[in-house]
Amino acid sequence: MKQVALRSDLCKALHIMSNGHSKKEPSRDFIRAQGPAYLAHLLRRLADELVRGGSEWYPEVGVTAPPRTSSTLLALDERGPLGVTEIAALLKQSHPLVIDWCRQLTSLGFIETQTDIRDRRRSIIALTDEGKQEVERLRQALVIMQHASQRLMDEAAPGIFLDLWQLEAALRQQSFINRLRNETGSDREAI
Repeated sequence: MKQVALRSDLCKALHIMSNGHSKKEPSRDFIRAQGPAYLAHLLRRLADELVRGGSEWYPEVGVTAPPRTSSTLLALDERGPLGVTEIAALLKQSHPLVIDWCRQLTSLGFIETQTDIRDRRRSIIALTDEGKQEVERLRQALVIMQHASQRLMDEAAPGIFLDLWQLEAALRQQSFINRLRNETGSDREAI
């Protein structure tokens, strides 16, 4: 019991040291204080802020497609009609997520689903004429978004764009679950 209490006290002390405050004082940023274990939370928070900004700005420049669906529109524009599985593989996103995006784009009239004449079990997604016009507006908006994004990265952390791609490549080489299991195996006593 003493060892558990000592470990608990040590954890509290380390937590206070990393935060610079005790539980009674409000944290400047709770998630930041939790450290690198919350990398996914931070990345999601950043992504959500970028998407929120894009969602509010897109209508100002004539784009009505939700920001998260824009890569699907671009893929269909550049590659032509594709199946959902092909889109998911191309974008490296889950099949259910791409289906959700396609539903949104269909409801906006930007894409249509057709039955594959070679395999009637398969559906093919294609841009409509409205979708092609939306892609033109989207491409113009993306020029501005690219400049704003680059300035943000240069201001906050020059080189971070390449660093993020290296992080993604490292995870493709060794998944996070495998990294967690490796840490668990090597540091079992520390837990």
